[in-house]
Amino acid sequence: MKILTLIENTRRTKKLYAEHGLSFYIELNGKKILMDAGWSDKFARNANRLKVDLKTLDAAVVSHNHFDHTGGLETLFKFCPDIKVFAKKDVAGNYYRKLGPFNLVICWNKHFLNRHRDNFVLFTAFQEVCEGFYVMGCEVFDENNVIRDRRLLKKESGRYVPDDFKHEIFAVAFPFSERERGCVVISSCSHSGIVNILETVKRTWTDSPIIGVVGGFHLKGLPGADEFFIEQTAKQLSEMVSGCVYTCHCTGEKAYEKLKLHMGDQIQSLRTGEELKF
Repeated sequence: MKILTLIENTRRTKKLYAEHGLSFYIELNGKKILMDAGWSDKFARNANRLKVDLKTLDAAVVSHNHFDHTGGLETLFKFCPDIKVFAKKDVAGNYYRKLGPFNLVICWNKHFLNRHRDNFVLFTAFQEVCEGFYVMGCEVFDENNVIRDRRLLKKESGRYVPDDFKHEIFAVAFPFSERERGCVVISSCSHSGIVNILETVKRTWTDSPIIGVVGGFHLKGLPGADEFFIEQTAKQLSEMVSGCVYTCHCTGEKAYEKLKLHMGDQIQSLRTGEELKF
């Protein structure tokens, strides 16, 4: 199994683009999957420079309906007009970020989904994308394991209310045919809390250890991401993951450094252009 970071906030070389966004190219069991498409077309420019042919993709996944993960979808459809994009039905909602007195739209245009309806596979809770690759929503909601970002909102019955992130999903991949050898969790932003997400995985696949975690933990700039919370998160991650944790994007450099103080080499940062193999 291979995971290549096509776009992220940072980059391993100036020959690649970086932006506040995220996109992973994944190869598993002979299939090629794109998870998220960054903020713009830069993921595709990087794909070209990294010798990834987007026209050969078998499927795509949208982790949640925020610009920094969906902004490149129009570009994706130019390469793959018929590609199937897996997402939760809740991505059809309207999502915002509070900035002072304003609520700014941070999701795709309301007509986007209608224009590309035939491309989307919308599911309720759990979906197989291909053999050994599944996507699902978080099913564990322990508030001790998450810091809610009150700036993020959704519109419901004409009112702005806190986003409950029912539109967010994560992926679980099995690099080996023997499931008891373990799984890898790919969670782009983990708004529901990375520990809650891993608990969901452990309850779903009770006999498969988590051998790797890849993604962002949405701790950047949040007042509640204090020493106590990060220490507890680090402790739980160390106990739940037998292999390495690769984090990026919305974790933030300060939170990453704090996590590393407790986890050492078990946690690593991931930049644009870097590749993981399991």
